[in-house]
Amino acid sequence: MNQLFLQLAQSVTGNVITIVALDLVAAIIGFVVAWFYARSVYTPVIKGLEADKTNLNNQVVKLKNEFGNLNEKVNKLSGKITELEEQISEKDNEIKNLSSKAIPIGKFAVSTSRGGGNYFNLKATNGQVILTSVMYASLAECNVAIESVREYCADDSRYERKISADNKPYFNLTSPAGQVLGKSEMYESSAGMENGIASVKKNGISTIVVEE
Repeated sequence: MNQLFLQLAQSVTGNVITIVALDLVAAIIGFVVAWFYARSVYTPVIKGLEADKTNLNNQVVKLKNEFGNLNEKVNKLSGKITELEEQISEKDNEIKNLSSKAIPIGKFAVSTSRGGGNYFNLKATNGQVILTSVMYASLAECNVAIESVREYCADDSRYERKISADNKPYFNLTSPAGQVLGKSEMYESSAGMENGIASVKKNGISTIVVEE
C-alpha cells in the first residue's frame, strides 16, 4: 500500500514538473515572439519618428539662420532710413534758409467777368496791378495764358513797347505767335514803363494763383 502511494506521488510530481517546464518554455517562446514582433513593427516607426525629428531640427536651425540674416538686413535698412531722414532734415533746413532769403514775388489773381469770361491780373508784392490779360472764354484758357506769362516774361523781346493816343507809354507781353498775353497800365514816362517791365519779369514767374 505504501509502495503504491509512493509511486502515485512520484507520478504526480513528475507531471507537475513537466507542466511547469512546458509553461516556462511557452512563456519564453511567447516573449521571444513578442520581442521579434515588436522589433519588426515598432522599430521602423521609431526610426521614422527619429527621421522626422532630425528634419524638424534642421528646419529650426535653418529658420534661425534666416531670422538672423533678416535681423541683419533690418538693422542695415534701419540705419539707411535714419541716414535718409537726416539728409531730408538737412535739405528741409536748406529749403527754409533759402526761402527766408528768397526775393518775394507777386501773384496771379484770376477773376470772372459779369459776362462769364475769365481774366487775370498780375500783381506785385505791394498789390499793384502790373499786367492785365485779355478776356478768355474759359478758366482753362486763362490758366494756359498764365503758364505762357511764366514762360516768356523773362524774354525782353516778348515786350512790345507802345505809345497810347494821349502820348503815354505802355507795353504788351506777347507770345512767340504774337498773341497778347497781357497789357500794362499807362505810364507817365518811358522810365516808368521800363520799371513796369522789370517788375513783370520779376513777378511773372510766380506760381501763386488766387481767385478774386
